[in-house]
Formats: sequence, structure tokens, C-alpha cells
Amino acid sequence: MRRGAVLASLAALALCGCGRSSLSSAQLRQDATRICATARRQTDRIATPTSPAQSAQFLAQGAAALRPELKALAALRPPSDLARVYAAALSASSAELIALSATARHVDVGDDPVSAISSLAHRLGPMESRANAAWHSLAIPACVNR
Repeated sequence: MRRGAVLASLAALALCGCGRSSLSSAQLRQDATRICATARRQTDRIATPTSPAQSAQFLAQGAAALRPELKALAALRPPSDLARVYAAALSASSAELIALSATARHVDVGDDPVSAISSLAHRLGPMESRANAAWHSLAIPACVNR
């Protein structure tokens, strides 16, 4: 239920802009690129775990770095011709963050880190594909997952 509400809220924000005027395509690309590049620098600084015991912290740090990125992206008002694709990009990216956060919580309370991360990787594949396709379609490669 919570996941659906988050996705619906992000899509509504992207489509309506809540009273603000929309950005031009160039402004949207510039602002989104800046936001995603900042998040990428933050996630690049997160140390890769060297043992399963470090997995929960690794996942939590990743989610903590990505949450402000998604919030900032959701605050941008795309032009009407890009609004639906932008909403799709936000929806897919939000689903990724939700999955990452849930896995971090599960590992934190004792789930096997190796199997939890393996399961996460399997679930993230289709989400990343949808997000990447939307970001590519928007010509915002900085927001594409590596």
C-alpha cells in the first residue's frame, strides 16, 4: 500500500507541478543531470562491503544517498511533452529505492545478507531496465543506472 502511494504521489507531482511553471526540455535535462551527478558522486563514495556483516550498512547508505535525489527529481516540473515519460522514470526509480530500502531493513533485522542481496539484484533488473529506458528516452544519461 505504501509503495503504491509513493509511486502515485511522484507521478502526480511530475504531471501537475503543483502550480509552478514547467521547465523547458533543456532546463529539465540540465537540472536532472546536476541532481543525478550529485547522487552518483555520493554513491561512488560508499565503500563496497568486504563481508556480509557490512551489507545492511552498505544498503542503508545507498538508500540514504538516493532518497534526496529522487525527492529533488520529483520536484522538477517537466514540459508537458515529456511529463509521462518523466513520470515513468520517477516511478521506476522510486520502485528501485523502495526495494533497496526494504532489503536493507530485512538484512538489518537478521535476514541472510547474501541471499537478500542476490534476491534484490534479481528484482532490480526489470526496474533498472524500465528506469534506464525512460532516462535514455528523456536524454538524461546521468540518471541511468550503471
